[in-house]
Amino acid sequence: MTATEILNKLNDQQKASLLCGAGFFSTREIAEEGIRRLQFLDGGTGMNFEQLFGDIFIGYAIENNYTREQFDHVIHNFYKLDNLTAEEKTLREELFKKLTEYTGGFEPHPGCYPPGILLGSTWNPQVVYENGEALGLEARMYKVSCLLGTPNVNLLREPRNGRFFEGYSEDPLVGGMLGRQMVKGVESQGVAADVKHFAANNLEINRSGIDQRISQRALEEMYLPAFEKCVKVGAATVMAAYPKINGAHCTENPWLLRDVLKERWGFEGLCMTDWGACVGDSGDSVASGIDLLMPGPWKKEDEILAALEDGRLTREDFDDACLRFIELGLKYNKNDEAFPIPYDEYIEKGRQACYDACAEGIVMLKNRDNLFPLDDMDRICLYGSDELRIYGSGSAQVITDRAPSLKEVFGQNKGGDVAVVVISLPSAEGTDRRDLKLPDEYRRVIRGLIDDDQYKVCLVLNVPGPVELTEFIDDIDAVFLIYYPGMEGAHALYDIMSGRVNPSGKLTVTFPKRYEDTPAFLDYPDGFTCVYGEGIYVGYRGYEKRKLEPLFPFGFGLSYTSFEIEDMSTDKSEYALGDTVKVSFRLKNTGDRDGAQVVQLYVGDPVAMQSKPVKELRAFGKYELKAGESREITLEFKIRDIGSYSDDYGKFLIEDGIYEISLGFSSDDLRKTSSFRIRKGSEELMLGINSRVIDIMYIPKLRDALVEDIRHTGADVQSLIDNERYTPNVRINVIYENAGEFNNFVKECNNYLKE
Repeated sequence: MTATEILNKLNDQQKASLLCGAGFFSTREIAEEGIRRLQFLDGGTGMNFEQLFGDIFIGYAIENNYTREQFDHVIHNFYKLDNLTAEEKTLREELFKKLTEYTGGFEPHPGCYPPGILLGSTWNPQVVYENGEALGLEARMYKVSCLLGTPNVNLLREPRNGRFFEGYSEDPLVGGMLGRQMVKGVESQGVAADVKHFAANNLEINRSGIDQRISQRALEEMYLPAFEKCVKVGAATVMAAYPKINGAHCTENPWLLRDVLKERWGFEGLCMTDWGACVGDSGDSVASGIDLLMPGPWKKEDEILAALEDGRLTREDFDDACLRFIELGLKYNKNDEAFPIPYDEYIEKGRQACYDACAEGIVMLKNRDNLFPLDDMDRICLYGSDELRIYGSGSAQVITDRAPSLKEVFGQNKGGDVAVVVISLPSAEGTDRRDLKLPDEYRRVIRGLIDDDQYKVCLVLNVPGPVELTEFIDDIDAVFLIYYPGMEGAHALYDIMSGRVNPSGKLTVTFPKRYEDTPAFLDYPDGFTCVYGEGIYVGYRGYEKRKLEPLFPFGFGLSYTSFEIEDMSTDKSEYALGDTVKVSFRLKNTGDRDGAQVVQLYVGDPVAMQSKPVKELRAFGKYELKAGESREITLEFKIRDIGSYSDDYGKFLIEDGIYEISLGFSSDDLRKTSSFRIRKGSEELMLGINSRVIDIMYIPKLRDALVEDIRHTGADVQSLIDNERYTPNVRINVIYENAGEFNNFVKECNNYLKE
């Protein structure tokens, strides 16, 4: 049967029940009508066993007289049997058997994959896609129909954010371009991707009730675009976030869920709540655009039916929500199908995808005097934990036996002259970091090694995001940033340090010299209101606007080889609003090693009426070149994508004039520049009667022409003079109702633009 045929057989009580979750990570089943249970699970970095076991096997444990504490301890030590009591080992053995049966005879050995921030640092859409494929296969293995939080494309605005590591970038283009590849990769395996948290879930403090005050321009330019890109490639589900935006909970926000998501973007999938994010009336949430209320058991069908009865929820929207749920189940419930590839191939595919992400995503931030790569890895003396922190806490946690320790990969390495200090810092859902400082115990170790002249000192940053390094950066020799790398982090780090792999990761966030320099520093909330006072000036946009030098700029990352950009050109010198700009250049590997480089294309509007960033990333590409090789490359962007949102007009507008293009290897390392002209921009911003008084009052020829037209038509010149003195931001056509008759003024404006 089709989804519509199934819908037509249901009564209203059954329909309402489908919109309410059944289990903590599962949906309702109406077997007689062909509607089967769907299993959800957090899975952006792999299978969350705590959730899987809790949803499927907790009943077995209780029935057999195990306590919840024993059950939890077994889950978190599933592959560390020495930590279990004899009774717990018995429970673990039974759970192992049951999970093997559940997977169709495959032993449970899940993988752990890199989070968004490391995937983002690859700048490689194909690598992200392949990790999405691996995660989709992992979901199929454990009979999961929808991977929650794959991807999390919330903008990386505030580095203290406890879930900072889950996101991709401080730039919406990077987040959107790479996040949508995760969507495509997961869904290529017949598993529903889930884009979260919609929208602007950028902190963990008071997340369930905090009211985020965000300008419309910042929402449109910074916080919505990555979600739109994921929706436009066919994301099956979107998760509405906990916070409020400008007074309205995201789960009860018809502007966000209906006007933007479903109508403007044409989203055809299912919109669910974050777990417990609906704190109001369930009927109002469905009326606002929610299609599924989680977690279960969500026993509020009566609220939905009451909203239907009193007209707050229309019949059309009610049936539409049910239809979306049914369609999700028909398309993504693959539990009866055989696993698509052999077990060994699945294991290797996941390992390779994770390794490639680490190999391309680890960022070398410093390498004084070319200390690395090392010809002799026995020179390394490891300090810090033998175990890398491979995932962040909370919904991103993964329990696996497939992640080798540093000691297993690097060996004992106790007597070398290169001191490698592994700085491993926690971060967790539900709470933000207190600051960006290194703990005192690490600071003492680093300072002691610096003061001991027998060592070269290298830091390995096993961290969730930026940390303050200004105290040591001039005195240490090398820095590698690995974030939370997943199961292959140790192998990839070894291969990069030894030179088997040339590092090519690039920062997708700016590292500050100190936390106080970050654009949102003064806006961190201490209660239930957070004002996004920096507006659109997130990340590098904010540093450049305030002329603050960061420790490491956006897009930065070192290599063992060198690159140059040559012969930059655009396909035209002038463009219209509907055009695409094609920027051609030659990239050359000028060093003696094979390597990959990320070329970043920025566009700036140096003479703009509206406040704008100095420049913004508009295109990028990553290219692998052999030593000495050069390649002709073209990057492109659409003119429509360089507009700025106008609060006055409620839409994106593009100013006419000269724009600057820069090509480089970071936001602070620009190798080639060029320019182009937009001859005629958005009509609303063209010099003329739509202009503000301030736009023409200091241009004598235009002011004279305006005064002449005012007098010629019999209007009052004094009104212009008064507005120049007191309200110069008012528009000319607001002052003068007959502004359409100012023909000479318009002609002079057109001539001025041509000049």
